[in-house]
Amino acid sequence: MTSRGARRLIGLASLTPPNAWLAAQQGAQRARSTIVGLVNLRGLGAARDFHTPVLAAGNLSLEVPAFCVWGANTAVGKTLVSAGLARSARRHGLPTFYLKPVQTGFPDDSDASFVAEKATGARGQGPGMSTMGHHAATAAGRAQGGTNLPLTDGGGPAGNFWAHTEYAWRRAVGPHVAVAEEGRFVSDRALLASVTNQLAQFADTVVGPNERSGGAGIAFVETAGGVCSPGPSGTPQCDLLRPMRMPAILVGDGNLGGISTTLASLDVLSMRGYDVVAVVVADGGAGLGNSDAIDRYASTYHGCPTFRLPRVPERRVVGGGATAGSGEEIFEWMDEGAKTFDALLGRLVRWHDARIAKLRGAADEAREILWWPFTQHDMVPRENVAVIDSRSGEDFGVYVEDAEGAGPGSVQLRFDGAASWWTQGVSKELQHRLVRAAAAAAGRWGHVMFPENAHEAALDAARGLLIGAGRSWATRVFYSDNGSTAMEVAVKMAIRAFYVRKGHVEAGSPSAIETADALPQVQVLALDGSYHGDTLGTMDMQAPSVFTGPLQTPWYKPRGLFMNPPTLQLRKGRWVVTQPRGGIRPEFEGESWGSDEATRGWETRAEAFDWATRDGSDLAKRYRFAVEKILDENAADPTAAPVAALVMECVLHGAGGMDLIDPLFQRTLILVCKERGLPVVLDEVFAGIWRLGAEGAWELLGDGCAPDISCYAKLLTGGLVPLAITASTEDVFDAFRGPTKTHALLHGHSYTAYPVGCAVAAEAMRIYRDPEANPNLIVEGAEPVGGSGFESGDRGGGLRIDRERPSGPVASSSDRKLRLRELWDETAVREISLLPNVAGVTAIGCVLAVEVDDGGGGGYSSGAAKEIVLKLRAHSIQARPLGNVLYVMCAPTTAPERCAQILQSVTRELRASAMDDDDDAW
Repeated sequence: MTSRGARRLIGLASLTPPNAWLAAQQGAQRARSTIVGLVNLRGLGAARDFHTPVLAAGNLSLEVPAFCVWGANTAVGKTLVSAGLARSARRHGLPTFYLKPVQTGFPDDSDASFVAEKATGARGQGPGMSTMGHHAATAAGRAQGGTNLPLTDGGGPAGNFWAHTEYAWRRAVGPHVAVAEEGRFVSDRALLASVTNQLAQFADTVVGPNERSGGAGIAFVETAGGVCSPGPSGTPQCDLLRPMRMPAILVGDGNLGGISTTLASLDVLSMRGYDVVAVVVADGGAGLGNSDAIDRYASTYHGCPTFRLPRVPERRVVGGGATAGSGEEIFEWMDEGAKTFDALLGRLVRWHDARIAKLRGAADEAREILWWPFTQHDMVPRENVAVIDSRSGEDFGVYVEDAEGAGPGSVQLRFDGAASWWTQGVSKELQHRLVRAAAAAAGRWGHVMFPENAHEAALDAARGLLIGAGRSWATRVFYSDNGSTAMEVAVKMAIRAFYVRKGHVEAGSPSAIETADALPQVQVLALDGSYHGDTLGTMDMQAPSVFTGPLQTPWYKPRGLFMNPPTLQLRKGRWVVTQPRGGIRPEFEGESWGSDEATRGWETRAEAFDWATRDGSDLAKRYRFAVEKILDENAADPTAAPVAALVMECVLHGAGGMDLIDPLFQRTLILVCKERGLPVVLDEVFAGIWRLGAEGAWELLGDGCAPDISCYAKLLTGGLVPLAITASTEDVFDAFRGPTKTHALLHGHSYTAYPVGCAVAAEAMRIYRDPEANPNLIVEGAEPVGGSGFESGDRGGGLRIDRERPSGPVASSSDRKLRLRELWDETAVREISLLPNVAGVTAIGCVLAVEVDDGGGGGYSSGAAKEIVLKLRAHSIQARPLGNVLYVMCAPTTAPERCAQILQSVTRELRASAMDDDDDAW
C-alpha cells in the first residue's frame, strides 16, 4: 500500500482494493489555530498513519486551499496577481504552491519562473527555483529533463515555495494552435489528472507524516489566456477544469473596454458553476472607472468583492510578443499593493473555512429541516447523507469527510449511478449546451402562460418529439410538469377516446355534455409492477402494493384489471423467460407455459426480440389466448367495469424492480387491444428517449405496436429541469373537439410548457440525435444529411422540419433509423450472471440491473444490495439500491470506455461479496 505522503493518481480501470480506500477515510485529528488578520493553516500538520485514497481525475482535497486564477483576457495581470498572493502567503508563513498547467512561449516566457522570483525575492533565481514536467522539458530542449514530482524536487533556496510548469510549447500562441504546429497533444483528461495529482502532492508535502513545512499552505493554479481560451485540445478552459470546480479568482481588465470583458467573464464562470471568490483589477484609479463599475456588478449579482491594485508598471516585450515585468519596478509594485494582497489572501482563507463549515454542516441541517421522498429518516445515520457539492456531467462532486470528522475532507467525483432518479442524460462535455439553452430561454422569455399562446421553445421541443419518439404515429404534444401528471393527462385522453370509439360520446356534438352523467365507469387493463407516479389518479391505475396501502394512499381505489407479467432476464448465462407465480391471472395458476423459453432460452437478448421467430411460437399463442380470455370474461360480466384502455410501462418496469417484461407478452397485449379498438397508453417516462437504446421504447416491440398515447419525461430534458410530454394521435385529439369549452381537455398547470424547460428539452433531443455529439449513436439505413435530425437555424431560432425531403436530416424511420450501441458488454454481463450470489441480470440500453440473491423473496424492502452499493463508492460510483436490485444507469451519451470501467467495478464487488458469503461456492 502507498503511504499518505505518496498518494498517486491512477485510472478507474486499475483501482486499488476497496479496503485501501476505506482505510483512507480513517484520518487522524487535525487542529486549526488563528493568527491576527488571517486564519493560520499551519496547525493541520499532525502526523497521520493511514493508507491513501485512490484519486480520480478531478477530485479536490480541501486539506489546503486551492484557487484557480482566471483572466478576463490575456495580459491582464494573472501572473502578477499570482505572484503578489504568493508573496503575501509567504509573509504569513504559509507554504505556497504555484502551478501553471499550460504555458506557451516557453521557456522564454515562464510564468512559474517569474512567480518564483517575485514571490520569494530571490532576484534572478526564478528559473532555478521552478520545476517543469517532462512535456514542458521537451519544449525547453531538455528531453530527458523534467519531473512529475515537483514537490519532492522543488522548493528552492527559500524553502516552502514551489512553482511548476507541467505542459508547454515553444510558440507564444494559443495552446490549441501550438499543438497543431508542434504536436505533443495533451488530452483534457490528462491535463485534469495532472492538476489533481500536483495538488494532491502539495497536500501530502505540507500535511501529513512526510510534511517538511510544518503546516498546511495555499495553492494557486493559473490558467492561460482568458476564461474561454482553448486548452490544448481546443476545449475552453472553463469547461476543461470544470470537474474540479476550484474556487475562482478573476483578474479583471483595467483598460478601455475592460469592463465588458470582465463582466462577461464573471458571468461565464458563474454559469459554469464556479464560485468566484474575488475579482482583482489593477487599474490604479486610471480614470476609466473600471474598478467601480466591476465592483457594483460583482457585489450585486455575484456576491463577491473587487480588490483594486495599483496600475501595473510598463513591461518590456520578450520573445514571441509575450510580456514580462523587468527590474525592480515589479517588486515596488507588489510592495505598494501589499495591504491589498494581504486583504485578498485573508478573504480567500476565510472563504475556504466558510466553505468547509457549510459542507460539514449540511448533513446535520438536512436531517433537521428536510423531508426526503421515499426515505425513513430514522434509518438514515448522518454518515449516510451524501452532501453533493456540484455535478459535472455524469458525476456528482460529493463532499467526503475524514472518518473522525475533524479534518477538512475532500470533494470527490462519483459516477451518478442512479442517474439522479433516471433523469441524467448528458456527459460533462455536453452539459454546458443545456445550461446555455436554459439561460437563453430564461433571459428571453422568463415564464409565459401557455393557453392560446405560442412560443418558439414550445414549438421547438414539440417538433423534436414528433420526429423522434413520436415519429410515424404522434401528431399532438401536451405539456405538463412531470411524469405522474403526464400519466394523469394520458388516462383522461384514453377514456375520452374510448367513449368516442365505442359510441358513448359523439365527438363534437352538443349532446355529449347532456349524456355525460350516463357514461359508464371504466377501468384499465394494466400490469402488476407498473408504476405511474404518486398522484391519486395514477395510483388507481396501479395494482395494490406497498405504495398504495392505507398508510400511503388512504383514498386508493384500484381501477384496473391487473395482470402479473412474465419477465425476461439473463440467468446463469442464458436469457430466459420466467412466468409469474400464480399465473398472469389467478385463473391461469398452475398452467405450464413456455418451457422452452424458461429452460433453454437464448444466448443473446436480441434473440428474445426477434419477432420473425417469436410471433409464431407456442408461447405467443398462449399469451394471445390468455389476454383475449381475460378481456372476454370481463366484457361478459355485467358487474365489471368495462376496460377502456391498456396502460403499462413499456418494456422495463423501473420502480417495480428493474424488471424487463417479456417483450412478446407486451407485444401481444398491444396487438390484441388494438384489434379491439382499445386505446393503448404507454408510460415511457422512464423507458423513453433513448433510455433503453431506442428513441421510443415502443420501437423495441416491433411493427404494429405504436401507441395511441405515450408519456415522456426524465431524459426529455437531459436531467436539467422538470418537464413532461403526453403525445397523442390526431384521433385522440379529435375526441376532445366540440362547440363549447366543456368539450375540451380541462387540465393544465401554471408552468405548462414553460420556456426554460421546453428550450432545454429541444436541445437535449438535438444532442441525443446528433452523431457528432453522441458517441453512442448508430445510424442505420440512409446516410444522414444533417446532424441531429431536426435543425434550428441559430440555437435561438426556429426549428425547421423538411417534410419534402424524406432522405434528408429528418428522414422517416424507414430511411434513417437511429439506435444506441450496446453500452454494457454482453460477455461481461453474462459473467456476472454466473456468480453464485446473483439471481439474474438485466442489461438493456443505459440500464444495468443485477438482482442480488438474498435467499428470500427479494423485493422493495430487501437490503441485500445496499452493502455492495456502499462498497462501490470506493470505485467512485454513487449508486442507490432498489430493494435487492443493484442498478447502475449511464447516460445515452456516456463514453463506452466509462461503461466498461463501471461494469468492471460492479463485477469486482459482486465477486468479492460472493466470496465473503460462501467460500465453498468457489
